[in-house]
Amino acid sequence: MTRLTVRRPALSVFWAKPGGLWMEGFRKHIANALALLALWLVATGAMGADFRLERLESSSAISSERIIDGTRDRDFRSVSSTEIVNPTAAPQWWRLVLERSVADTELPQLVFTHPNRKTIELWQPGQATPQRRATLDAEGRGVRPSRFHVFALAPKLRAGDILYLRVASATRTPAAVSIAPLGQVYEAELAHVRYRTSVLVALALISVLAFGYFIALSERGYAYLGLTLAAQLAKLTIDGGEIGQWPWLAEMAADRRANIVISTAAVLAGVRFIAFFLGLPQHQPRVARALDICSVLLGGLLCVSVIQVWSVSAYFGNSVMLAAFAIIAIGGFLALRRRQREALYLLIAWAPVMAILVALVGGYQAWWPMTDWIESSLPAGLAFSGFGLFLGLTDRLRQLRKDRDTAQQRWTFDKLTGVITRDAVEVMLLEQMDRALRFKQPLAVIFIDIDRFKEINDRYGHSAGDDAIRVVALRARNWLRTEHLIARYGGDEMLVLLYNHDQFAALQVAEDLRLAVTQHPLAVQGQLVPVTLSMGVADMQPGDTLTDLLNRADAALYQSKMNGRSRVTAHGIVAATPSGAT
Repeated sequence: MTRLTVRRPALSVFWAKPGGLWMEGFRKHIANALALLALWLVATGAMGADFRLERLESSSAISSERIIDGTRDRDFRSVSSTEIVNPTAAPQWWRLVLERSVADTELPQLVFTHPNRKTIELWQPGQATPQRRATLDAEGRGVRPSRFHVFALAPKLRAGDILYLRVASATRTPAAVSIAPLGQVYEAELAHVRYRTSVLVALALISVLAFGYFIALSERGYAYLGLTLAAQLAKLTIDGGEIGQWPWLAEMAADRRANIVISTAAVLAGVRFIAFFLGLPQHQPRVARALDICSVLLGGLLCVSVIQVWSVSAYFGNSVMLAAFAIIAIGGFLALRRRQREALYLLIAWAPVMAILVALVGGYQAWWPMTDWIESSLPAGLAFSGFGLFLGLTDRLRQLRKDRDTAQQRWTFDKLTGVITRDAVEVMLLEQMDRALRFKQPLAVIFIDIDRFKEINDRYGHSAGDDAIRVVALRARNWLRTEHLIARYGGDEMLVLLYNHDQFAALQVAEDLRLAVTQHPLAVQGQLVPVTLSMGVADMQPGDTLTDLLNRADAALYQSKMNGRSRVTAHGIVAATPSGAT
């Protein structure tokens, strides 16, 4: 018999060098990986098999008695590999002809990989009743998750002995057959359990995080991603048998409709997520419409499958899924050409699992042979894809928020002067008016206008005029208190908002501000330009609207202009005109 026992003492000596507990854990992972690799090598024939595998050519129903008594031995034909793949869904007879004697010193086991949805019955020499292994019970419910179907071999089997197998499989995934020591099977099984647990926990964690982000941020992309991962998690636990830990869920999962409904829901949520993630409705409307058609078809299949499924249901769903994948691939390629960051995340995170799913669907539909790695790699591929898309969605939202903040910055602050814009100050003024009314506090505004601004533009040029506006705004902002707001209201006109100031207090602030800004000429493009300001003051009265308040302040400003400029006016009160003013 081929010996697959891992040489643990040598490994122990090697890894016993200084390194702490992490070194011990790493050693265990290496040992598990070697155990799995050894089983795979024997199962695929890379290290030489202990038996010859043969299949019964006839597919007609034959009693087990006529098989195990050797009557039909001449009808068995040798196959070129050590993998069992049933050509049809009907139970198939196989036999193993031992090429070497099997010693019982290491408790040899007959091992079958990929047990999902397979039932195997084994007749050993001298046994009239078979041993049976299945991941589903008689009602179609998962019994337990497992990496292998394992049979303990009878002691002292000799070369030439024959083991008869009856295999029923609902999938075309090959079951690789090997003979290995019991200890090695245990190690490989534990490694499989760790792998499955890690993947399922990762999927569950990412799904919970996605739903949490959806609740916190109200971004529907996280809801699509969470639904996709939750449906994929449910499908994996059903196929792997973990669902059997919850009997009431296992009862529901045993219904064939559950498989179609959950699979369709996962694809549908995934399609909607990617359409949102790539922004297809905005950037690629034709691709988005094609995906909408696929979504409608998948939604219809989901609704119908809740009531009834047919043999064509899975074929229809898989065909629509492949069409959606092709459309998404086109959309992703076009997004890459547009240099969308999301497309790069999609390529890295989603493309590998898409390739696995396409291979899996093709294998189920017998479009091409089902290979051993497909079902093994799917759980890890889904977890990797979920994590990558979660990061991609988070990066997309971060970029959107950054763009939104930039737009908000541009909307709030004037590009020329750096003070608040007209739109922003009107919103703030409305809020302050509501606050003043609620707390019974006074509120006033000041309109500021640069006198004879057109003459500055005509004499010194428009760039000098822009410099004059900028310097006046800078001086005013530096002189005002932090709680006062100043905005560029339009052209050379500015607005100051004074909370908790009545008309007379605002009038004094305005006069002091006028003197502070105009007491020194402005240095514009190397020239000293004398500038004076006219101002109008108004305070909020009961029943005032925003328009009422601003109109009164504007009227007061107009009165300052009419009275000779370089002054402050508020409801007929004119501040003292400085000496030299005109």
